[in-house]
Amino acid sequence: MDKLLKRESELKQTRTIPGLRLLGLFGGPLTAFVILTTSPPPDLSPQGWNTAAVAIWMAIWWMTEAIPLAATGLLPLVLFPALGMNSLENTAELYAHPLIVLFLGGFLMARAVAVWGLDRLFANKVLQLVGTSPQRIIAAMMLVTAFLSMWISNTATSMLMLPIAMSVTSLFSAKDSAYARQFTPALLLGIAYAATIGGMGTIIGTPPNALFVAFMDTTYGVEITFVQWMQIGIPMLLILLPLAWLLLTRLLFNVGSNLPPMVDIAVAKQTSSIPSISTPQITILVILLLVATGWIFRPLIVTNFPGIGLTDAGIAMTGALLMFILPVDMKNYRFILTWKQATSIRWDVLMLFGGGLALAAQISATDLSAWIAANMEIFNTLPFFLFLLLLGLLIVMVGELASNTAMAAVFLPIAGAIALNLDVSPLMLTLPVALFATLGFMLPVATPPNAIVFGGGGLTLNQMMKVGAILDLAGVVIVALCFLSIGKWAFGL
Repeated sequence: MDKLLKRESELKQTRTIPGLRLLGLFGGPLTAFVILTTSPPPDLSPQGWNTAAVAIWMAIWWMTEAIPLAATGLLPLVLFPALGMNSLENTAELYAHPLIVLFLGGFLMARAVAVWGLDRLFANKVLQLVGTSPQRIIAAMMLVTAFLSMWISNTATSMLMLPIAMSVTSLFSAKDSAYARQFTPALLLGIAYAATIGGMGTIIGTPPNALFVAFMDTTYGVEITFVQWMQIGIPMLLILLPLAWLLLTRLLFNVGSNLPPMVDIAVAKQTSSIPSISTPQITILVILLLVATGWIFRPLIVTNFPGIGLTDAGIAMTGALLMFILPVDMKNYRFILTWKQATSIRWDVLMLFGGGLALAAQISATDLSAWIAANMEIFNTLPFFLFLLLLGLLIVMVGELASNTAMAAVFLPIAGAIALNLDVSPLMLTLPVALFATLGFMLPVATPPNAIVFGGGGLTLNQMMKVGAILDLAGVVIVALCFLSIGKWAFGL
């Protein structure tokens, strides 16, 4: 796993063109300086104007990756107090929001899963069960990836599944290189797309989901529960995942329903001997099941026992603490998870998330979002479904070149203000924005899963763009339709 983390770091360094990064490095603060030294529009307050300057600075750095994404997320801690926009105390509070604690608990539990190889065991067991049909192999790998991505980050899931996928494709390349040229890209793209789609299933699956939940709580006092999110996340997963599989195995790549004979024998040999599940793995599995049960039944528990302050974040942190508390070898004082092992979790995602939440809160606290909404009167004349499609296409296209978390941070407060301007619930636009922000299937730079599988080799940019363009367009339509049907029902709109 440590080698994979190093590989991911290398991939991040090459996700954007060096010249573009350099342009963004100077262009961000220069643009902000120009805005700060000019007078605001007549109908926008100085605070809103200053907020726009910081927002554009952060957006430029996020989109060009001029500095690490997490480092850009720290800008509000410096700029908001310095410009008199907000105090350091109020800004810093958002970096310890309960949703960040929820993510921290999820990351720690995911680290324990990786340390003890439970994820690899699970993946290999599934591969063993499905046999050697190429279509079933790809389906199984995508199902495992999507399921894992619901609970751990899509980046970690992709890094975990890539070596397994590469070991399978290497067998094909050795036995039948012509067939491998069809199967390898189909399987690699299946891993990347399943990781992204699986992340849509739960609040902790991908940062835009959690950022949306935190934004609704801090800005509008609307609580979104784990189960409530899954009521729309799971249906979209169940629609998009089979669609991606059909595109990869039936329409765009000729993988067939049977492997070439020599490949069949090699794959069967590869999966013939898998070690039994160990006691630490069983312990971790029990903890994860208890945490998932707590998340599912929390609304029922809180309703019947109002004195209990049970939260999704508290449940996640309980599971994480149990990883440090439960021993695997008391004689040598060894526990499931050590702090040294825990230090390699995605702290950068937590800082990026905090920065996005701080920016969104500041935009909402001023008249900036309302000013933007008021100057977009064209939306009042469009049919709502068409407006959703246009909004989705804008977010997805820009998101192909930028962080999906950054897209959510920038667009959520604007979407909330536009919704109020249209005299509808903020959820009518903020929820679709969060879902649209997760999509990104066309370019390696769009999401970490895309970059990870592209860096593994065996896949061309043209292949990713061909499948990804179809999935991007289909994803926008599916998100819009799911929201207008299932989403409105699940969220009482």
